[in-house]
Amino acid sequence: MVSDCFPNSDIADGHQWLERLKKFRHRWCSLWLRDQFTAGMLTTQASESCNAQVRLFLKPRHDLDLFFIHFSSLLADKRRKETESDYNAKQSIPYIMLENSPILQHAAKIFTPKIFEKIQKQYLVAESYIIKKLSDNRDDGMIGYLIYMMEDSERSDERVVLVDISTTTLVCECRMFRTLGVLCRHMIKVMRLLGDFGEASMRSIPDHYILKRWTLEAREREVFDVDGSVGPSAPSENDAGKGIAMRYRETTAMLNQLAMNMSMADEKDYNKWMGVLKKVCNEANKALSKTITSEDRRSVPITGLTLKEKSNPRSHGKERYKSTNEKERRRKKREYRKRMKSIVVVTADDTAHSDGHLSDLDDNIAQWL
Repeated sequence: MVSDCFPNSDIADGHQWLERLKKFRHRWCSLWLRDQFTAGMLTTQASESCNAQVRLFLKPRHDLDLFFIHFSSLLADKRRKETESDYNAKQSIPYIMLENSPILQHAAKIFTPKIFEKIQKQYLVAESYIIKKLSDNRDDGMIGYLIYMMEDSERSDERVVLVDISTTTLVCECRMFRTLGVLCRHMIKVMRLLGDFGEASMRSIPDHYILKRWTLEAREREVFDVDGSVGPSAPSENDAGKGIAMRYRETTAMLNQLAMNMSMADEKDYNKWMGVLKKVCNEANKALSKTITSEDRRSVPITGLTLKEKSNPRSHGKERYKSTNEKERRRKKREYRKRMKSIVVVTADDTAHSDGHLSDLDDNIAQWL
């Protein structure tokens, strides 16, 4: 910028300002943040998301007591949603667009649905890229590949990927993995090429490119309190439900696996292990019921993952919704009652006249109904 904007100028202030600004380039230029893990979040995105969630539960008029009560509700709501997402992710299989791809099959088993969608998107975009092996020899033993896309007879998104097959290490110029923790399309393109040529280590995602925070097992790790004790075994007073929730998830995961294996077994083995399971469950419930008090059950209730039933939006909480035909029939009945009230009560002398009048009313009733 200095050479282009001030080629023959003696103004020193502009040069000094640019030089001074360059010293702080790591604060404002994303190019210098490629080596920092940001999970794809913008500078203020975390703060704005947190503020939006807090506004749903907290108000400026709340005192200190209400603050802690509503803040506890906020944490409970976030944990409930996280538990539901974790349950749905483990009980469902994401849609794989290319079923014959070993990389996508491996990713679908270990990553969460959101992260798998990002990896699958990068995988599909890599289809249109061209790969070319570089002929230069490096001292470190890594092999270089040039990845680029052709647009209007010109190269675009051109990157160099270095590969060390012995250690299954890949380094890309875009540094997407260092920033987002997700494999980029350039690295996937190289892995597909090497996997097609018989490199078994490249037919699945290497372990050092699998961040535990993006996997389905991310929540199964131990959580430590500020005093160093493990969360499930020593829940604190302010967070009494954390240990129960984690133990509930571990027990549910184990029982779900057992249920799936028993459902696929033959009738003889199923009846055998079902009897054993009933016996163990009865003994466990009897033993645990003696240690769990009614106060403990009320303090931290465990609710299922059932969704609330949606009410009819047209009922407004007053009465059930009525169709047009039903409304029309009720309207005719009301009009008929009004007509009946307007009829003068006949006397005994007008018996004959009244009988004829009633017969006419019967015809009118049949027409209305």
